Amino acid sequence: MPFVIHPRILAPFLWILFLSLMSHQTFAQKQAGQLVEYRLLRSFSPQDMKTLFKEQHIPKLILAAKEGLNVYEIFYYTTHSDGKIVKASGVLYVPQGAKRAAPLMIYNHGTNTCRDLYFDGKDEQAICLGFATDGYVVVWPDYIGIGEGERNQIYLNAPTEASASVDMLIAVTDLLPSLSVNTSKNLFLTGYSQGGHASMATYKLLQEKYKDRFPVTAASPMSGPYDIESTVYDARAKPNDNPGYLMLLMSSFYESRDSQPQMGELLCHPYDTIIPSLMTGQWPIEFINSCLPDTCFKAVKPEFYRDFDQNKDSPFRKYLASNNVYDWKPESPTELCYCKGDDQVTYRNSVKAYETMKKNGSTNVELWHAGRKFKHINCALFAVVYTKMFFDGFLEGHPRSHGPIFKRIVLAMGKLLVKP
Repeated sequence: MPFVIHPRILAPFLWILFLSLMSHQTFAQKQAGQLVEYRLLRSFSPQDMKTLFKEQHIPKLILAAKEGLNVYEIFYYTTHSDGKIVKASGVLYVPQGAKRAAPLMIYNHGTNTCRDLYFDGKDEQAICLGFATDGYVVVWPDYIGIGEGERNQIYLNAPTEASASVDMLIAVTDLLPSLSVNTSKNLFLTGYSQGGHASMATYKLLQEKYKDRFPVTAASPMSGPYDIESTVYDARAKPNDNPGYLMLLMSSFYESRDSQPQMGELLCHPYDTIIPSLMTGQWPIEFINSCLPDTCFKAVKPEFYRDFDQNKDSPFRKYLASNNVYDWKPESPTELCYCKGDDQVTYRNSVKAYETMKKNGSTNVELWHAGRKFKHINCALFAVVYTKMFFDGFLEGHPRSHGPIFKRIVLAMGKLLVKP
């Protein structure tokens, strides 16, 4: 007599097997670096680029429109600080009809407190367009909690800045063949302000864990707060035009611990009710600044400030220290752009990073002073041009040339005409 399992006995095992398979399938569908979807935002012809640069008063000698390009919005998975897989977004700039295999570049953007980003081709988006019209494939991660990604922003959080950037790079390299884009082995990293911090964090992660798959050709972090602990500590009792930065850091401190509601408990009245409601990604930094005293720690309860001021092991200070990105040894050519007159991110961050990296044995790191008199916003204009000339040298067979001498002369003359 054959052995037969009664259906009532078999049913529970089949149900368990079904749930197991579904669970495995769900897990497999959410892996860091996996592309979720993409869509075309806009296409530019070479003439469109010429018109755009003309409207923004960008000189042809500095940045010429050469190729048309396509701009895509990318959705992919990355890893949150709590280890969970979340959806993130970013923008991909792809040149049309490139004559050479396109180099890849990750551009990490500066501080943005508004979740809803839109494409207008201005400011830092114009920087990416400028590289893309000259043949670069540009990867722009929104980071976690910005754009159309999930969860809340974790501001200046080195691990998630880096993972969001690298995971988008993985998703993009999987996508590019289907877009008929041929890429070279060149990979460049840059970013300004928060983006300088993020590009340094990304650089470190790539070197430590993805060295064989994504070797970095060269990097040029620009005006970033690489020593975030000292930057905040040194400015703790000084008037500041951007006190909202501290609130973003405090909010991110709790977001990284998944305990966001506790932030209000550390603020004085009325900031304890006002500020947490502004950390939702709906308000620009200018409005957040206007709701705070000019000395940012005046919004914080005295006991929290005393602990931060006097105790190097205070939880918030240790959190900031854990997100420092200057104490390591870059192996690829690295240019640290800065301006001594920077009013938002002190130039001492770049100097300290350079000195520490040299002490750690790095032979490929150099400081590049983009302008003595420029404040944070205008410094970006020159730092970006110097960065592009630095990267172009590697593509043209003149690594670390810092660009043609006549362009450098033009830039030097231009510095005399631009206000601080």
